[in-house]
Amino acid sequence: MKTTFSYDKVPYPSYTFPQTHPDRLATIATFHGIDAAEPENCRVLELGCGDGTNLISMAYSLPSSRFVGIDLSEVHINDAKLTAETLGLTNVEFRQEDVLKLDTAELGEFDFIVAHGLYSWVPDFVRDAVLNIYNACLAPNGVGYISFNAYPGCHIRDMTRGMMQFHARNIADPIEKVEQGLSLLRFVADGVENDTVYQSTLKLEIEQIEDRSPQNIFHDDFSDVNQPFYFYEFVEQIGSNGLQYLADSDPTSATMSELPPEVRNSFSALDDLVQREQYMDFIKCRRFRSSLICKSDVKVNRNPSRSVLEQLLAASHVESEAPLANIVDSTAVRFTGPKGASIEINHPLTKAALFYLKNIWSRSIPFPDLIKEARKMLGDFNNDTFKEASERTAAFFIQLYGAGFVKFHRHTPDFAYEVGEFPTASAFARWQISRSSKSVTTLSGLNLEPEFEAVRVLISLLDGTRDKNALVSEMKEIFEVPDEQRKAFENQLPQMIDSNLAKLAESGLLIA
Repeated sequence: MKTTFSYDKVPYPSYTFPQTHPDRLATIATFHGIDAAEPENCRVLELGCGDGTNLISMAYSLPSSRFVGIDLSEVHINDAKLTAETLGLTNVEFRQEDVLKLDTAELGEFDFIVAHGLYSWVPDFVRDAVLNIYNACLAPNGVGYISFNAYPGCHIRDMTRGMMQFHARNIADPIEKVEQGLSLLRFVADGVENDTVYQSTLKLEIEQIEDRSPQNIFHDDFSDVNQPFYFYEFVEQIGSNGLQYLADSDPTSATMSELPPEVRNSFSALDDLVQREQYMDFIKCRRFRSSLICKSDVKVNRNPSRSVLEQLLAASHVESEAPLANIVDSTAVRFTGPKGASIEINHPLTKAALFYLKNIWSRSIPFPDLIKEARKMLGDFNNDTFKEASERTAAFFIQLYGAGFVKFHRHTPDFAYEVGEFPTASAFARWQISRSSKSVTTLSGLNLEPEFEAVRVLISLLDGTRDKNALVSEMKEIFEVPDEQRKAFENQLPQMIDSNLAKLAESGLLIA
């Protein structure tokens, strides 16, 4: 097992993980009939918090909630404390402690507990201590998040990991160790017989590894402990600690729409949730899981109905080229989701609801209010017809949520929906830019990757002291452009700034 020294010498990269946000955890709990804490007034514990980036992003956007981060690395904790101080956050606390020595009674109770990138990378006795913390510190209706490497997909990762570790076993420098390990994998992939399953598997795995930073590869693939689990094994482990599986942190992970009909029928005949999830892992060759857990005595509703949606807010980033007139009858309208998948819907009230959400993105609206707005778009309904239509829309929205076309929330983030005179980006996002982070985190907890350096510079300038004219002037000074292109650049700059400010507002990156 690598000691804290490895993390002090090579700090783990800074990331935020939207799937761990209190809004996501509370929403999924509510969807399954659990009365979880409100995200804007909750207590959150993160085990193995690293340099605190993930927890700080939450603390910044949820100022009335309380956050505690635990990590063994002194470098990580010092960085976390410095960042919190820099951003003026008083609702987050960081402790350099060993989970084996945590006093759970002193630590107290938490509504949400997060352990991302920890469970598979510690020995069994540490894993037991982590589960004991969940059992002792999770509130009665609390939700825990645990991510872990999973089989069967990680059998492939085990193979390449073993190759890299063997080849670089005598190299001390962490980054050189990673470089030599990757070099060996490329050598092997080039040496095997062309157009074979083995070569294809190696090349796909190399692409996956190369997409991560050297620091990430060092800690994940060169760790002395990297233990994947089959899903049923994980369920057994948490069960022996008074905990049960709730759901995956990604609502779309359980979708079976892409499976052949005969396979879907076989799955529908399975009453055992654990078996169903395990077989799904086999089919998808899943290699990583982000699982939500709760106390064993909590009653979980596995068949959500309309009453659940009454407690949630809805949002959707769908697109449709159909004319608005097509929503009033049974004409099929195609909606395209943010990841390119599409669906055709002919139910008028459901179409109207999606059109309404499309037009107000990225805002969310309570589901009962959404139904009222959709009804207005369609004109008169008699009450009996409307009741039936709204029930169908609720059923459709539950399916659309699982398919990724609709998002549900428990919390409405406070951000500017329109660009003000002196636009101001989130201080946390500007801090991320200053740290050369590839992505910035919105006030709703989502990650965005600015496509161009000019957008990153623009975000860094949005501290509330500059109007649009000042932004134009400053960006003219910052960017060095060849003389022959200078005039065109300066002419296009105001439009570019206006366009990107509108996108930043839509994404939830500007504060109100």
